[in-house]
Amino acid sequence: MSVFNVYVAGVGGQGIGLLSGVLGAAMVDAGHALRGCETHGLAQRGGVVVAHLRLGEAAFAPRVPPGEADLVISLERLEAHRGIVTMLRPGGRVIYYDAQYQPLAVRLGEE
Repeated sequence: MSVFNVYVAGVGGQGIGLLSGVLGAAMVDAGHALRGCETHGLAQRGGVVVAHLRLGEAAFAPRVPPGEADLVISLERLEAHRGIVTMLRPGGRVIYYDAQYQPLAVRLGEE
């Protein structure tokens, strides 16, 4: 396989930036060529945060193309589902933490 694509997803405050940074550093330390990027969106308000990691010399762009992730890692259940539906290739793998994010109004019982 010339390129191995990893898509990491969660919501603001879960540590997606830290997780992708540690994974990326480990990949580089292991001798792999790495391209990657993060998108934060509304992270401070509990919005979606994603990171793209692409290993291999043939990876020229930092973003994982839709439907081409070999591995989806998610720290939230709904974001895991979104990653499976939009990013995972047929036969790809998923690792997810079975947490369910609830907006503040739901947690306070207002909605």
